[in-house]
Formats: sequence, structure tokens, C-alpha cells
Amino acid sequence: MQQSAVNTKHLFNQISAGNRDAFDMLFRNRYARLVSFAQTFVHESDLAEEAVSDVFVSLWIHREKLTTIDNVDTYLYVSVKNRCLNALRNKTYSVTINEQDNMETAEYENPHEAMEHRELYEKLNRLINQLPEQQRIIFRMIKENGLTAKQTAEILHLSPRTVETHIYKALQRLEKEITEYLGYSPKRKTMNRMIMLAF
Repeated sequence: MQQSAVNTKHLFNQISAGNRDAFDMLFRNRYARLVSFAQTFVHESDLAEEAVSDVFVSLWIHREKLTTIDNVDTYLYVSVKNRCLNALRNKTYSVTINEQDNMETAEYENPHEAMEHRELYEKLNRLINQLPEQQRIIFRMIKENGLTAKQTAEILHLSPRTVETHIYKALQRLEKEITEYLGYSPKRKTMNRMIMLAF
């Protein structure tokens, strides 16, 4: 993430000078991840995409100010978060869960085994979506978006200790639920792989 921040800062400086290619590169490199992050707040792909697009439009319009921003990745996430919160305040809409199916049938010996694993990952995804709101948001920011506890704390205006506590509780709860579902406790390495594939 540190290297990513350096690259983004460089792009910000180029965009500030009016470099459209740098803007396009930033958009391509950050758009999908920011949309995924936005969905932890609005739970709807169209609204998430709209929020992120608005941030990029604003970024280009106010590009002269970009050189004054130090932590550029945090700036992007905070901007998207604020857009999402504004959408939640100003719009009434039905919340939908956008479940993703990242299972590769080729990984398994037969379709039946693939189906069993798909059901397991769908179960895990449902459990993640059932976490308390702040736990779920923090969990997805770290596990899905690759942010550190410190970066997550800065974006959400929390202490790093609070973020770490939420992650610990989320992992404990998920492990307990999956253990009950499977009838045995998966190894921590297996559990982590399951979590990553659930996104």
C-alpha cells in the first residue's frame, strides 16, 4: 500500500498540471477498488459507481489543489465515503446485497465438489454481510481493499486500536459460525483463504 500511495501521489502531481493521461491512469487503477469500497456503504452497484465517478469528476475540476494533499489514497477513500454518506442522507432506496461468485470450477475435481465449495463461500459472504455495520465496513476495507488498520482508522476517524478490535471480533465470529456450519474448525490458513475468495 505504501508503494501504491507513492504512485498515486505522483499521478496527483501530474493531474494537477493538467495531464489527462495521468488522470486516465488513476481512474483505471483505482476505480474498481473504490467502487467496491463504496458498496460497503450504499450496497448498490449503481450508487457506488455514481459516487466514485462524482469523486473523479470533482478531482479533475479542482485539480489545481491536488498538490496540497499529502496522503492521497486516504483522500480518495474519504472522498468516496463522504459521497456515499451524502447519498444515504439524500436518497431513499432499497438495500441490496451484491454477492460475488469468484469460484473457479476448474479448481475442483468435479462439479459436485465445486458446488459444495460455492455454497460454503456464499455462506461466508452472507455471514460477512450480517456482521454489525461498523465491523463489516472495517472488515471489508482491510480484507477486500487491502488497507492497513492505520489507514482504515484515518478514513473512519477511529483509533487504530478500535479498528483492530473490530477486526478481531469479526474474525472470531466468522470462525465460530463457519465451525458450526462445517462441524469442525478450519485451520486459520484455510479460513483466511476462504475469506479472500469470498470477495
